[in-house]
Amino acid sequence: MFNCSRKKWVVWLVILFLIVGFLFYLYFEEEKSYKSSSMFFEIEKKEHYIEPGKYMKMWVIGSNANDNSPNKERYKVMIEDSRIYNLLEEGNEYFVNIQGVNKRNQSEYIYTFGQLGLVDGTQLVGKGIIE
Repeated sequence: MFNCSRKKWVVWLVILFLIVGFLFYLYFEEEKSYKSSSMFFEIEKKEHYIEPGKYMKMWVIGSNANDNSPNKERYKVMIEDSRIYNLLEEGNEYFVNIQGVNKRNQSEYIYTFGQLGLVDGTQLVGKGIIE
């Protein structure tokens, strides 16, 4: 009879441990919300920050080119690839799809480019040849 009680206690302790672990996971899990927008994006500023030997941050600040209101929303779009950063120019318009992620602890969305294209530009597809 003592063995049966002991097995019950072990089972209850395992179940309790699993419940507590699941509750901690839910509490500390970073809740995220997502936002996506497509627009003609006018680049107002192009900036970067370099921490020598550690990392580099690149971003552009811009707004919807079709919004003429004085209080239009401005977006800070982070760029991971320096090749994309080098192609962008201040004052130009691009057709973009930007994606934003907002974690529970943050006050603002962090935007990145999902797709980027020139307005009235040619979109090339395929592999090029180097001669």
